[in-house]
Amino acid sequence: MPEHGTFIWDWFWELRQSQPPGFLGPVPISNLELQAWCQLCGNIVTREEVGILRAMDARFCAEIEKESEAIRVRESQI
Repeated sequence: MPEHGTFIWDWFWELRQSQPPGFLGPVPISNLELQAWCQLCGNIVTREEVGILRAMDARFCAEIEKESEAIRVRESQI
């Protein structure tokens, strides 16, 4: 990540922190949660930044799901 884009990582982790864990894996960040976060923090997020945050969140959720599946497979082999 270029140094000038590190703020987006900070935003992403702030948003993820407030996400409760889902029963079957991570819950994607909703539009309402993103809107509430913007209002609470006072951040002005561009359409492009929202797209980046959404892509990061989708990848995060997919990777966590892959890891969870790998853990289930390992545990079933014991």
